Amino acid sequence: MSALSSIAASVIPGMGSLLYAVIALGILVFAHELGHFLFAKFSGVGVLKFSLGFGKKIIGMKIGETEYMVSAIPLGGYVKMLGGEGAEDEAELELSEADKKRTFMAQPLWKRMGIVLAGPMFNIFLAVLLCYSLFVTGFPTPIAKVAGVLPGSPAAAAGFMAGDVVQKVGGEEVGIWEQVTKAVESSPGKTLAFSVRRGDKTVELKAAPIKQDGKGYLGLLGSVVIGSVRVGSPADKAGMQVKDHVVAVEGRKVGAWDEMASVVKVNIGKPLKFAVERDGRPIEVVVTPAPMPDNGKQVGMIGVMNGAELEDVAYGPIESIGMGVDRTLFLTEMTVGFLARLVSGKEDASQLGGPVAIVQMSGRQARQGFADFVIFMAFLSVNLGVINLVPIPILDGGLLLIMVIEAVLGRELSLKQREVAQQVGLFMLVALMVFVFYNDIMRLLGLSDMWK
Repeated sequence: MSALSSIAASVIPGMGSLLYAVIALGILVFAHELGHFLFAKFSGVGVLKFSLGFGKKIIGMKIGETEYMVSAIPLGGYVKMLGGEGAEDEAELELSEADKKRTFMAQPLWKRMGIVLAGPMFNIFLAVLLCYSLFVTGFPTPIAKVAGVLPGSPAAAAGFMAGDVVQKVGGEEVGIWEQVTKAVESSPGKTLAFSVRRGDKTVELKAAPIKQDGKGYLGLLGSVVIGSVRVGSPADKAGMQVKDHVVAVEGRKVGAWDEMASVVKVNIGKPLKFAVERDGRPIEVVVTPAPMPDNGKQVGMIGVMNGAELEDVAYGPIESIGMGVDRTLFLTEMTVGFLARLVSGKEDASQLGGPVAIVQMSGRQARQGFADFVIFMAFLSVNLGVINLVPIPILDGGLLLIMVIEAVLGRELSLKQREVAQQVGLFMLVALMVFVFYNDIMRLLGLSDMWK
């Protein structure tokens, strides 16, 4: 297949994903610019334009002094204030004394910083609202579900059944299968008490793991669930999907993630047959592990991460507030941590994605379900908020940095200094866009360094 046809094969099926991406980005950008807009109005600053998108205006209307519009390039937006950067409208050439007091630069430092901070903060607030809406209506929550019980095993003798949901082991609550595995493996010969949900009832069971290979063994098979599939990876190319349940690899049943991973690691370059359940249907996926460095040696990897069996759990309206905040803080910490590791060289920059990756992921998450799409939007919103706080001139973080510098110096930077800062920021932003576009194209061609 030629390079051109490879791109076409990847992009054309994703055209249906474009609508989801436009919806997601439109809501995120609207929230960001709404933050700037509302705080500017609250601070008494005149607002001339509120635009979703850049470039040529497509549609718009003027209400009072503000023109609200949608522009041609849907990769952001802007709020244009009196006395802001690039104030070139004729209406601003000769301002009255009253209007001069309503310009952005005429405001005290704390007001200007508040207006700039409001955009990223509204993105964080939007993420809280999105997470809250899921918690109050039904949030996908990990459960430790028994996928199977091996005949003649201690688990079978204890009365375990496929479909049981393990809620407690030894009095300790568990939420994912790995916690069950850890408790069992660390307790050979010790009788454990299990609290299990079976249908609408709670069943109490006792079982003593036998010693096998130095670890406790019960004969329980958990759900090996695909939590994420990296774009362009062997698993992605083979058609493996998030929420796939891996039942067996090369005919060998797997009841824990490590069992599957151990087979993958030692089979570099060998096509492996994965028996998978997808939406209750058995299918076969053939994936060829690619070599990847791990602790100084090459091991096989297919580009998937661990997931969990999920069920929707609804919480109370008050309880959901705290849970929405906690989930947003988790997403924020994850984003900041990734950026820190990226800067320190501990993360591969090829993981960064641009507009094409966002379109692909938007469509993929939407097809997986409404809840997945909402969670993805919350993740994107946090990303947008955090990245805008990076101290690069032209971003909100860069404007805040300039304000701090001016406060320390006790004077405003000269027009020349501001222009240089803007040019440096623009260069850095364009360079970043070129790089993420390059990553997108490499993934479409199947030439990403991560999976050569």
